[in-house]
Amino acid sequence: MGKKTTSNPEVKKVKADWDINPTWTTTFCNLCVEQIQAGNRTKGASFSTKGWFNLVTKSCDETGKNYDKDRLKSRWDVLKGDWRVWEQLRNLHTGLGWDAVKGTIVATDDWWDLKLKELPKTKKFIKKGPQNLEHLDIMFRNVATTGVAAWTPSSNTLLPTMPKEGASDLDGRSEFKDNQCDMSLDIDSLQQ
Repeated sequence: MGKKTTSNPEVKKVKADWDINPTWTTTFCNLCVEQIQAGNRTKGASFSTKGWFNLVTKSCDETGKNYDKDRLKSRWDVLKGDWRVWEQLRNLHTGLGWDAVKGTIVATDDWWDLKLKELPKTKKFIKKGPQNLEHLDIMFRNVATTGVAAWTPSSNTLLPTMPKEGASDLDGRSEFKDNQCDMSLDIDSLQQ
């Protein structure tokens, strides 16, 4: 079923250098999506034992690199971190442009300088957005927090998707009022 992988303790661990060949990241992302679609993912967003075995084996077969689970998990974590930063840049700010050729955000140098102070990892996205974005969305969209819709009870704010109390309806009324629950009404008149 493929080449021997580093699950063999006698094989020396190889340091992964993903920058040598960018297609290795694309191959890795393709294999991750394949395992997700095959149902080899756990509830915690990682892969099942079968999923990791398939990733290690197929990655070795397709790239010729003998990367073990730890090396692939490290790559997963780096991609997840990059995707989170990208999502924060894309979704938390309005009024920005888009350069379809470069696949990145068009913003002023001042805006980028501010972002670099807030999120130092944004530097890699000034000239080009993340590689394999469609795959990254499949890999992380519903399992990684980005801060876009994060909420805790102690935040003293409502979720961004929840209307604030008293927000108007489409017909312009300020809020729903149920006369049967209105404590200021005369209870005797309701009982008749």
